This record gives sequence, C-alpha cells and structure tokens, in this order.
Amino acid sequence: MALVVRTWTGRETRALRDARRMSAKEFAAHLGFDEKAVLGWEKGVSLQPRTQQALDVDLARAPEDVRARFEASLPVTMVAAGTLGRGSAGRTEVLLESLRQREEFALLPYVPPVGAVERLEEFLASSSRVYLLSGPAGSGKTALTHHLAGGLAAKADFQLFAVDAWDPAALDVAREILRYGSLPGGDDALLTLEAESSSLARTCVVVIDGIATQEQLQRVGRQVDAIVRQTPSPRLRFLLVIRTPPTVDTSAHPVLTAACFSPAGARSGPQPFACAPWTLVEARSVWDSSRSGGPAFGELPSSVQQLARLPLYMQLVRAAGRAGVTTSGTAYGLIEECVCALLPAGHHLHEQLGDLAQQSMRELIPSTLATPVTRGHSTPLEPGTAALVRARADGKVEFVHDVVGEFFLARRLAELLRERGRSASAISAFNELAVRAGGSARARGVFELTLNCLDADDPGLLAAAAVSPTISLGTALPLMLIAAFEGGCGFVSPEVLRACARRCEQDGAVDLVRALLRFPALYSALADDGPLWLLGVLRRFGVAVWEAVRECVENVLDAASVRALLAAADLDSGEEATFLARHAYLFSGDGYARLEALLGHESWRVRAALAHSVGSGQSTLIASDVLVLQRLVSDADYKVRAAAALTLRHLPTEIACRHLRTLLCDENWHVRDQALHAVLVADKNDLVSSALEVLTTDATWSTAPAHVQPNAQRFLLLHNAIGQREVTRGTHRALFGLLRESRTGWTRLPALVQETLLRTAAGSASWLVRREAEALAAPVEEASPREDSREAFRRRRGRRSLQVALDMQDIDDALSVARAAAEAGADFLEVGDPLIKRAGLDAVEQIKRAAPETLVVAEMMSADWGRDQVEAAAEAGADVILLIGPSTVSSVSAAVEAGRRLGVPIVLDVPTTQLTQRWIAEMERVGVDGFTVTTNIDLGIASTAALARARTIRSRTRLPVALSGGFSTTDHAIIGSTDWDILIVGRAVTDAVNPVTAARRMAELVHANPERHLR
Repeated sequence: MALVVRTWTGRETRALRDARRMSAKEFAAHLGFDEKAVLGWEKGVSLQPRTQQALDVDLARAPEDVRARFEASLPVTMVAAGTLGRGSAGRTEVLLESLRQREEFALLPYVPPVGAVERLEEFLASSSRVYLLSGPAGSGKTALTHHLAGGLAAKADFQLFAVDAWDPAALDVAREILRYGSLPGGDDALLTLEAESSSLARTCVVVIDGIATQEQLQRVGRQVDAIVRQTPSPRLRFLLVIRTPPTVDTSAHPVLTAACFSPAGARSGPQPFACAPWTLVEARSVWDSSRSGGPAFGELPSSVQQLARLPLYMQLVRAAGRAGVTTSGTAYGLIEECVCALLPAGHHLHEQLGDLAQQSMRELIPSTLATPVTRGHSTPLEPGTAALVRARADGKVEFVHDVVGEFFLARRLAELLRERGRSASAISAFNELAVRAGGSARARGVFELTLNCLDADDPGLLAAAAVSPTISLGTALPLMLIAAFEGGCGFVSPEVLRACARRCEQDGAVDLVRALLRFPALYSALADDGPLWLLGVLRRFGVAVWEAVRECVENVLDAASVRALLAAADLDSGEEATFLARHAYLFSGDGYARLEALLGHESWRVRAALAHSVGSGQSTLIASDVLVLQRLVSDADYKVRAAAALTLRHLPTEIACRHLRTLLCDENWHVRDQALHAVLVADKNDLVSSALEVLTTDATWSTAPAHVQPNAQRFLLLHNAIGQREVTRGTHRALFGLLRESRTGWTRLPALVQETLLRTAAGSASWLVRREAEALAAPVEEASPREDSREAFRRRRGRRSLQVALDMQDIDDALSVARAAAEAGADFLEVGDPLIKRAGLDAVEQIKRAAPETLVVAEMMSADWGRDQVEAAAEAGADVILLIGPSTVSSVSAAVEAGRRLGVPIVLDVPTTQLTQRWIAEMERVGVDGFTVTTNIDLGIASTAALARARTIRSRTRLPVALSGGFSTTDHAIIGSTDWDILIVGRAVTDAVNPVTAARRMAELVHANPERHLR
C-alpha cells in the first residue's frame, strides 16, 4: 500500500533527507530547490502546496529501502492510504508537542497517579472497549490523558477531544473521529467509521475529555454507545474523562456500560479510575522538585498544604508566588488570593473576567439572577493573566481551567444574591442552582464557590436561606450543608443546626439527615435532645441512615453521650436493637453492659447482626468478643450460626480454626456451606488445612445435598484434593463454574491450578464441562478477543431477532422443534417453564447440545432466589436467562451478580405494575441486559396491549426489548413494528405440522428488517 504523508512539516522533510542519506545541499539539488529553502523547511517554515507536491512525488518515486528507512523513522506521522490509526497518531503528536510548550505545563513536573498507567495498559490488553476516568476538578485528569497518549504511543494510537470544542447541536462523534484522522465522513459517518475501524492495524483510543454535566454525558454516551454497537472492531476504543461529583452513571447507555473496563476481580459494574488528590507526601515531592526560590512545602500553611494536594491549586499557588500563599482553608479563599496576587484589587479585568464567565456559562445562571452581558470572549490578554486565561485558535479568550471560570461566575452570582437579599427570588435561585448541581459537576463547583464567597461576605444571608420555609429539603438544603462542611463555612451555627434537625421529621428528608450528621457540632447543639433525635431518625429512615449514624457515634460522641444513647434506646424495637447489635464494637465498655440483652434478643436478626459486628474487622477482637462469638456459634437458630460462620475470615487464625471445625460439622447444611464459603473467600493456609481435614474425614460430607456439593467440590478442586473421591454432579457443576469464571475474568486462577482443572475437565463425562474447557484453552487472536456475552446481547437492540419458545410437554418433541428452528435461522431457542417443569433443567442442556450454535434462553419463573436460578440455568448450558417474577432491587441484583460472574445476560420480564420510568431506570442501574413483555396465552393471543407495553418500555430504555403474544406470520402489523427487538413466537412454530417451514417463514419476515431502527 502506498505511503502518504498528510501534511509535510520540517520533521518529515528531514526524515526523507536522512532516509536518502543526503546533505541539505545534495537534497536541495535533488529536488531542484535552494539549500536555504530546505534548511528553512526543516526549521519549521510552512511548506507551500507546490513544495508539498514535490515531496509527495519524491517519496512515491523513492526506492524501497529509502521508503522503509523513512517509515521506520516516522512511524506515527506516516499514513497507509485509507487507514485511521496512523493519521490520528500524527495529529496527536503535533497536538501534544504544542501542549508541552504552554507556559503552565512548565510550572510543575507531571507525576501520574499511582497505578494509572498500569491500569490503562491492563485495559489495552483486555477485550473491553470503553475506559472511564473520573475525578474532581483540578485533579489532573486532562494532564493524565496527555501523559498516557504520549507515554503509550508505542502501544496504541490516540485521538484527543474536548467536549467544549464541539457544537452540541451538530455533534456527530463518528464524523469527528474520522475528521481527526483526515478521513472523509461520507454520507453516513457511522458506516464509514465501521469500515475504517475494521482495517485498524493496532488499537486506536479516542479520548473524550471534559464531560462535566449529566447532559454532556447523555449526549456523548448515546453516540459512543451507538458507535460501539455499530463498529465491532476491538481495536477502536474510547476513554471518557468525567468530572465528579455527581457520581458517574452510564446505565442509560447499555452497550457502552457492558463494554466498560473493570479491573480483574471487580464484583460490580463499571468502575472508573478515580484521579484522587495527592497524599501530603506526594504533594511535598512534587512541590519541592519544582521549587525555584519559593518556600518549601513544609513552610506553607497547613490549610494550603491540604488544598495543594490537587494539581490545579498547586499550579495556582506556583503562578501567584509568595503573594498567593494564603492562610484561608477554603478553595475559594485560595483562588481569590492567587487571583488578587495576579490582578490587584480594583483591576479593570476583574469585571471583564466576570463577564467572560457569565457569557461562557450562561446555562448555569438561575433564571431569577439572569442579567445581560455586553463583554465576554473579546476580553484582551494582558500581562499577569496567563495563569487565568488564554487565547483560543479562533482568537477568542477562554479560562485556562473550568475552576477559574467558575470562581469568577461564583463571585458574580454572590454579588447578585446579595443585591436581592433575603427575598423569595434569592431562595428560588438557591433551589435552582442546587437542582443543576445535582446533574452537573460544573454547576456543583459554582454552587460550592458561591457559598464560600457569601460565607465570607454575608453569612447571615446563607443562614436565613438555610432556615427558610421555601428552601428545598431534598436538594438545596442538604447540598448547602455538605458544601459548608467540606468548605469550612461559618454560617452553620448551632441555631441553624437545630432548625435543620427539626425539619428531619418530614418525609423525604433522608439526604438532609445524612448531611446534618457530618457536623460534629450537631450533637452538642441538640444538647439533651441529641439521643432521642438520633434514635428518632433511626426509626424513621432505618438502614438508609445507618452509615451516617455510625460515623456520628464513632467520630463525635464521647463516653457520656454513648451511655445516654444506650439508655434511651428501646431494645424491644427491632430497628434500634439491630443497629446497636450490628455496630456493637462502637459501644465497647459502655455498650457491653446491655450485651446480654442483645445476645438473648428474641429476634434472630438482632443476634445475627451481633455476629456481623464481631466479625466486621472494624475493631480489635477483645475477650468479650470471643465469648460472644462462642455463644453465637452455638445459637439455637441455624440462621444465627450461619451469620457467625461468615465472620471466620475476619478472625485471628487460632480462633477461626477452632470454630471452623465446629461449624463444618454443624447439624444444618446451610451453616456448613456458609463456613466453607468463608474459607474459600479468605484463602488462608491454616483455614484451608482445617477445612480439608474435616471434608476428607467426616463421612457426612460425602452425602452432602446437591445444593451444597458445588461449594465443597470447588474447594477440593482448587486444592487438588479430589483424588479418588467419587465424581458427582456437584463436581461437574463446580468445574464448570471455575472454568466459566476464569473465562469471564471474575476469577484469576494460578496457572498451575488452571492447567490441572483443564486436564480434569478434558476427561469429564459432562459435555458442557468439556466444551467450556475447550473454549478456555482456545488461543485468542489479538485482533478478535472474546466478546463479552452481555455486550453482544445488548447489541441486539435494533437488530430484529427471532426467539422460538419451546413451551412444550415432551423433551423429544422439543428437541425435534429446536433442531428445525435452528436450521431455519432462529436466533434464540427458549426452554420454556412448562418444559423445565416436565423434564427439569436437563432440558436446557439437551436443547443446547441439539443446537450448539444457537443461543439458548432459560425461562426461570420465581419471585425469589435470583442468584440460585441464574447459577442453575447457566450450569445447565443456558446462554441467556429470562427471569419472570423478581422485581425487587435485591433479588434482581443477586441475579445480575451471578450473570456477570458466569457471563450470561439477564433479561427481566416487566410486570404490568412496574411499567414506570423510575423502575426501568432502577433495573438498568442494577445491571439487567434486556426486558421482556410476556402475554398470558389464556388471556388472548396477539394482544395489542402487549405491543403498546413494548412501545412504552422501548421508549424508556436503550436495552433490547423482547415481545411475546402468540404471534404468527399473519400478524403483519406486529412483525412490521419497530417497537420490539426480539420477537418471541411459540405455537406458530412448535405446533406446526412442518416446524422447519413455519420457522423459516417467520425468520424471513423478522430478518427482512424493512426499517433498520438503531434507536
């Protein structure tokens, strides 16, 4: 393929001369130019089109060895015609070089966060497509992306984008990616990108920086979701840089979420790499290594040292010099001192920079404070402003960092609020600001800085707002208190705390309670009412405030206050007693006077909570804890003993081994199973030895029930202790689980253990186990790593798939129809509940074996036991699990966790009572992979209500939506509808005299896809 240089610069010119092994004079003569012209090109003089053309011709005519030397010397600026990666790399290199020359980058040496480079390298080596990077303003997120793009250029190509540089109304991320690589977008940029990304020679990481609002995340996330969905190339990756708070939530973008990288062993959904502040030791090292005549880090006020742990604030102090070193303990005070050091009070640019901030962030200004602005981006650059503003490529001016602009906007808003005084419009402005702060990190920054400014100039206004009857209890007031606590504001007086505490009696005040409990002064402000107030919020809000109350007790209450709290507690109240038992370690000394009451409490939940407290690992085990644990291990209720069993991994080895033997020989198998689970999690040698001794000598373990066998066999397999023991169904289940978890990355097995398991699996009598072993042992090509099954399922959105429901009574009939449907092109075979009830879960394995290339769905009907349902179906060979029944967060969460562990998508039936945006969004956040609308065949087939429900659900989610309802080839309106992604048919195929013909006709109609609806 011919080599092409997008734009000739001095570097490429010199590289071509060196490749020809010519002097400047010889090269000039060779090209027909003057020697001075060649030297000028190499020094950076812009090359005219005629010169560019001459160099193009010379490169094209160069011998093969010259071209090889040229390409080797400039690997990142050369482009093979029609490729995306190398063109991107060339532009990125130029961009990084210009960034290195900026004055602000010379003030501090860059030090990447610990583990940041290694984590991204792990991402590049994985099959994940999206990497999330988050952190507060000023934490060095952008600098980190530049460092990664430069430092990892040998491993991947990078594109660097900033959200603020894009026009939101005309944003087309696919077209921007192509433009960055100097490629045309064509009529359909998404299709063009799909073609270009398929020819990438190596990974290309698209960095999208500056996502600071929920609106930006939604806009960018939606398009990235579509790109990841449309372009299956594993070499096109994304790195999204998101400012926090608020917390990052990508659940509205299902394919993006499924494609997000999580570190090995992660047990939840996407986990962004968080750019946290430096430690004081790290900050000292950075400061002192960049010092040139200024004070040493240890000479700075302690408040400045804490603030300087964020790179931005250290940068500002550096820019301001000694005059910027403030004794203020707030970010606002630090920025103000630094600004005043650069621009003395009364300087005319203060007003102009306020106008610039107001114009550039108009969307953050409350409607009641909106005022016209006559100046803005035309603000001139003057000496001393380089640390605050800079010129853009279009000649306009922008702030060097969002926080600087937010500071000037906060000062303007504080001024406008002071003008309005204690009016209704001022309170309305606070409420409006808080609502925006809930969905925007930038608005959150402005809100906090505005409060800091007002606290310094007019704290009475803030105090009045906090106690105003119209201040929002759900948003504005909690956020004001959090900002006051974190920023050290003084307006929160004892009077304000008492007034806010009284308002906690209202419903919906849980966030207010959490915010109030941060203040150490609250308890003293409440005086004698403190214990009753604390117990009152426990009763009203329960588990939702447990953590906040725990922190208050642990960090604020003295011994006398603890005694008063215990004296006021009603142990007959299950909520109070459970809280005290769960956190009994907080009441050591004073609390143990009532320990006997908790140990003898009639509710097993209270006693189980006491076990969690003893084994929480949050305190040093003392003599009384040992006695408590002894009582709990021998408790009459098996559920309490099971809770005690789970604490073993937190206990000192000697004590844990003593109780382990007792618990592994318990009269209840659930207790035994929990004890063994604790050993598996802890993986401590002494515990392992003790457990092996019991399992190999206690004859009852050889007759363990089926639901306990997998854990026991898993333990024996991991420690190579199967020996000559009889291979049971539980052995196969355990082996399957270990192999699958290794494939999904949930479990990292030592190489020797994995090799042993693969050998064992190769001789297994289970077809599923052998199949799993073959998949794990198969080499993975770098160009096509294993695709995540959940991501693949979520791609079904808009693809129109056919699912044949085998709701049959006889397994042989079902197998016949399954083969016919698979041959006809069905995408899914659903093993329905009637067949599972008749033939058991073995039906799932038999169907999978009959049609191994077709995805098998197991329909599991239960309102409980979500985790067990998923495990059982996956171990039987199901590729997808359809749950009908569970609708609570806890049951679905357990199912989703098992689905992640075993690599099976979880599809959830939507009850008619839960057809709400809130419930669907909650299930998305939990992590389900799709929704299904099921129709009871006895209520009437082809019901139009089912399609209407599907339409409603599909309008509220980006996940695939499956639709059932007794449909056949005559239901043209249903088949032609764009309101479903997977059409489920049953009797139209299963009861057909010729199932192959019926399935083929249905598949042709479904796959005809008259209107591709990727939306």
